[in-house]
Amino acid sequence: MTQHLDEDGKPCTRHAPASQQGILALALLGSRMPSFHHDVASKLQSLMMALDEIIELSDSEDLKQTANSAGVTVRELNTLLAANRALSRAPRREPVALNTLLTRAAERSGVHVTTASLPKVEVDVALPSIAHAIAVVLDLAAGPLKLGRNVEITALTEAASLIIVIVGPPTAMDTLPANASDVMALATFALTREGGELRCGTDRFTIRLPLAM
Repeated sequence: MTQHLDEDGKPCTRHAPASQQGILALALLGSRMPSFHHDVASKLQSLMMALDEIIELSDSEDLKQTANSAGVTVRELNTLLAANRALSRAPRREPVALNTLLTRAAERSGVHVTTASLPKVEVDVALPSIAHAIAVVLDLAAGPLKLGRNVEITALTEAASLIIVIVGPPTAMDTLPANASDVMALATFALTREGGELRCGTDRFTIRLPLAM
């Protein structure tokens, strides 16, 4: 369930199998997330209330402007936290527009995405986990910062599935990080759980997702 496939649909031999130690290290980090999310949300709420009080009590326009700017940043942090907290909840599959899914994934990965004409379709997935899985793949496809962090996405429908093809810079697949197999295993787990699939080629990643009917 965590073994990603090659372009022929066979277990990928281009990359080393995911290591149990690497997966458990990531799981250990994940096990801390629910309580961490709760603690951070509480602190952010207190900080937002304090900033609102500063704005209300201050007679200085400069101070109010500074507090407002800080408030915007805190709200942005809260939005990021909310997206991460959604991963810890039980997945709930629902129709999601392809454009929405790819936008969420690109935002999470910090990758600039160029798309060809995408079909206007919906996929039947749990948005938080699948957006995260695609974000992981986008991050790997984009390669290191020196390559520009740009990827091109094309998509087409085939029977009851949507096929997403992700191509990054020419040398990106030769510079995958040491833990690439481990994070691909986690992305594969999320995709497989939703009835999808991840395949790895010499110059691209291919993701298959079920269309919403």
